[in-house]
Amino acid sequence: MAESKSSEALIIKRNDWRENDSRVVLYTKKFGKLSLVARGSKKSGSKIAGHIEPISLVDSMILKGKAYDYLGSAICRRSYFNIKSDLNSLYFVGAAFALFDRLVKEEAEDEELFNFLISWLGNIEDNFALSLDKDEGELLYNYFALRLLTILGYKPQLYHCLECHKKIEPGSNYFNLRLGGLICSNCLMINQTKYLPNELISVSDNCIKLLRIFTETTEYQTIKASSVLIRELSRLINDFN
Repeated sequence: MAESKSSEALIIKRNDWRENDSRVVLYTKKFGKLSLVARGSKKSGSKIAGHIEPISLVDSMILKGKAYDYLGSAICRRSYFNIKSDLNSLYFVGAAFALFDRLVKEEAEDEELFNFLISWLGNIEDNFALSLDKDEGELLYNYFALRLLTILGYKPQLYHCLECHKKIEPGSNYFNLRLGGLICSNCLMINQTKYLPNELISVSDNCIKLLRIFTETTEYQTIKASSVLIRELSRLINDFN
């Protein structure tokens, strides 16, 4: 009998693989991110097919194989029906999952990261899905991206200048996309020739406040922000990622 193990898991991605199988990416509570083959999942009448759709929380059984590991079984515990029924929610959750899949390495277990995923999804499902507008969706995605980077150990330096290490004061400040932190205007004037093209982006005081809130807050809270500020935050986060 093949060696097996079980864990709660969130289905991140599912792709066709071979004639009758699927390749499924899961983030498990016990074992981190896994890429598994779901055998026979494309066959008519497959019992597992309905349980391995992306954005589903499942009880999974993982089977050890010679060339590949396999998803032996998956029983859906929560399907996040509201998210899947709302185009805006589905779009922003899909974008968050794509970022997660790109940044998170396989087999690096992190229960804090698993709990964050479940909490963030549950918040959207219970409080935002079916009524999510574009601005709130962008804020939810930006919060996800910053919290993800923070948990993975890439928290940006938002309180002191990366060059002089002095406290950041309101005014003309810049975000260093390569180093991940703020540069004050004085240091930019002194050291501007050392920076690569497009390495620095101007950042407003209100955007710095949002960055600080999102990196420090463990649960998302609705924040009133103008569309202009939200676009500024989105551009910075997209460039930083």
